Amino acid sequence: MKKILLLFLVTFIVTPSFAAIDTWFNTNPFKQHKEEINLKKIYSDIYDKDGINIKKNLFEFKYSYKEGRPYEYLITNNTDSDLFLKGVDSEYHANKNITRKSHWTRVNVRYYKYWHTYVPFADDYFGARSTIEQKPYLYDFPKNYTIKPGDSLRILAMGLELKKIQTLTFIFENNGQELKIEF
Repeated sequence: MKKILLLFLVTFIVTPSFAAIDTWFNTNPFKQHKEEINLKKIYSDIYDKDGINIKKNLFEFKYSYKEGRPYEYLITNNTDSDLFLKGVDSEYHANKNITRKSHWTRVNVRYYKYWHTYVPFADDYFGARSTIEQKPYLYDFPKNYTIKPGDSLRILAMGLELKKIQTLTFIFENNGQELKIEF
C-alpha cells in the first residue's frame, strides 16, 4: 500500500513539472490557425514601428471564460528583408514560450472550481465545449520562424489573467541585430 501511495504522490508532484519540458506527451507544436474566429472581440491595439506591424486582438470565450482569455496577434513584415522570429516570451500564458515555460496545468485546475464539473451530464457538455473552444489557443509559441517581406504570421495565445490585458515579448532578429518588442 505504501508503494502505491508513494507512486501516486510522485506522479502528482512530477506532472506539473513536465509541463515546462519538451517531452513526448507534452508536445503541442505551433501551427497557424487558418479559420475565422467566431468570438466576441473586446479589445484591439496596433504596434507599428521599424516596418514591423503587430495587431493584438482580445476576445471572450463563450464556454471557457472562467479559465482564460483568448488573444490573437497578427505580425506583418513591412521591411525589405526577411524578419526572423527567434521566439516569444510570456509571463502567464498557457502556451509554451521560448524559455520552455508553460502554465497549461492551471487551466485544468481552474475547471474544477465550478459547479458544472461535479454534475455528470453538465460536465460532459460544458467540458467538451470548453475543450473544443480552447484548442486553437493552446499551441506552443513559434520558434525560429522566418517571415518574408509582405507576409504575415498569426499567433493565437491563451492568457490566464482574467482581469487585465497581458503582453507578450517578441524576440526578432533583423539584419544581425536582436530586437525585443513587448506588446
